[in-house]
Amino acid sequence: MKGYLGKLLKINLTTCEHEEIVLPEKTLKKYIGGRGLGAKLLYDMLKPGVDPLSEDNVFIVLTGPLTGTLAPGGSKYVVITKSPATGAFLDSYSSGIIAPEIKFAGYDGIALTGKAKEPSILKIYNKEVELISAKDIWGKDAFEAETKMKEMFNEKWGTMVIGPAGENLVKIASINSDYYRQAARGGGGAVLGSKNIKGIMVRGTNEIKINNVKQMLAMQEPAYKKLKDSQIGQVRMKYGTPFTLDITNSAGMLPTYNFQTGVFKGAEDFLGAEAVYDNIIADRACYGCMLACSKVVKAKKGEFIGEVVEGPEYETLGLLGSNLGIKDLSSVVLSNKLCDKLGLDTISVGNVIGFIMECYEKGLLKKEDIDGLEMEFGNSKNAHILIKKIAYREGIGNLLAEGVAAVAKKIKKGTEKFAMHSKKLEFPAYDPRAAFGAALAYAVSPRGACHRRAWPPAIEVLGNIPPFTVEGKAEIVKDMFDENTIYHSLLVCDFPGKFIPITIEDYSKYLEICTGFNFTEKDLYFIAERIETQIRLFNVREGFSRKDDSMPYRITNEPLPEGPPAGKIIGKENFEKMLTEYYSIRGWDESGIPKSETLKKYGIEVGDFLDV
Repeated sequence: MKGYLGKLLKINLTTCEHEEIVLPEKTLKKYIGGRGLGAKLLYDMLKPGVDPLSEDNVFIVLTGPLTGTLAPGGSKYVVITKSPATGAFLDSYSSGIIAPEIKFAGYDGIALTGKAKEPSILKIYNKEVELISAKDIWGKDAFEAETKMKEMFNEKWGTMVIGPAGENLVKIASINSDYYRQAARGGGGAVLGSKNIKGIMVRGTNEIKINNVKQMLAMQEPAYKKLKDSQIGQVRMKYGTPFTLDITNSAGMLPTYNFQTGVFKGAEDFLGAEAVYDNIIADRACYGCMLACSKVVKAKKGEFIGEVVEGPEYETLGLLGSNLGIKDLSSVVLSNKLCDKLGLDTISVGNVIGFIMECYEKGLLKKEDIDGLEMEFGNSKNAHILIKKIAYREGIGNLLAEGVAAVAKKIKKGTEKFAMHSKKLEFPAYDPRAAFGAALAYAVSPRGACHRRAWPPAIEVLGNIPPFTVEGKAEIVKDMFDENTIYHSLLVCDFPGKFIPITIEDYSKYLEICTGFNFTEKDLYFIAERIETQIRLFNVREGFSRKDDSMPYRITNEPLPEGPPAGKIIGKENFEKMLTEYYSIRGWDESGIPKSETLKKYGIEVGDFLDV
């Protein structure tokens, strides 16, 4: 095969046995790779109703046909599993050397079943598979563990590692690669921890065969020229994602004080693009990427001067900055660093702590309920203490480690109205009341609240589509979902796609150049529709329905108090209207269940399983 290796490495951690599963060409053509192939594999490999933290769960790491090639953004991998945070389908993305190394080792992906008998490192060198004791690094933070793993060998291995949060089965635990690259959302780190796997190391010496090498090389110069001429591309290269904060704050959608408002006065001056830019000491790119949008920051001033992190990205600035009422960039840098070292999702952590701060300020929690901590908005030091408590499940941290939905359920007192989640996955850093389409996008995302599946504010705030209406939003969200599903199945970063920009038509050419598969842009969108329906089938099988595609009371019933969205209310009826329209466009019934004719249209057969 070209582009693909055509094999999945399946490892039973309990027995230490492994086998190579052939990935048929017809399956790859139907699902492409990455998110799409993962949807098919998880549905086929996992029995219904499995506890995500039991040894029966399946942990899959997948590449795509463009991974490890010169295609822009081709350094990604995706973790596919059943989420311990939500109980739903989970696809969580990251980048790092491990992505191409999996293919160099001869595989399109790795699937782990069972549970190792003791804390272990999984070592894969071409066809050699070995479990090595991790007793010397179990309990160490992710940075220390990755350093120790790299010291074990002279060669440069691809690595994936969890921190103490994953070991302690924290349901918002992340997975690190190359220190600062995280597959963070949905608790994938806890799944690895439940399997007694501290880390995975992969090294390969094989080649990725390309259908047409000359054409691949010829595509690079025009792509680079596009980037040089792209205004938004150059902005991203200079500032990274922090530039987004300036936009969201002016639009009134920056989460502030646990989403009580969307404006953090003066935020541009201490958390915005220029504020972060003044502290940048280096740029960093993912493997083979020409965009280099990641920034290394060293805090020049503030209470925690001198702290260094690769980041903080916009989501972290929003959720661990404005959402907590924190104006000190150095505090956010330290929070980011703590989460990375301990193996925690900064988005979920920021939501959980912001929720606790609102409960505390409203008198719904007293400091004796929070291990003696005063948790008013803006309290940086105690926020840092809570981060550590969550990772180690100490005191109140044992509850917070379950996620904001579980915390609200425990506290009660009406707090569920401002627990910001959908399907138990915490909100990213955009308030949907400033762009109503975002509410639908969060609600219908299979893994829970997510801005990376569809981001309607791109045209509601930055374009010419009215933000404070539900009309036409279902179709917009569906189209955006499908576009991102193509990126996530080819397994390329969507930043080059949006900021160079590399169009879906361009990527269809890259796919043909790599694999020889001749898909048009229209073909890829059709495949994306199939994939979304396949994922929906998985969630339906796990008990999810319309009731789970929901928004918190605050979002549908309470207006934002200031900024452009001031006084605007989505309303429950309007939200339900968007939801019904979305289901209809997808070919699902009013409960969100795919219709039989829809399954037939996409060639999805319940018994059409891979031999896995």
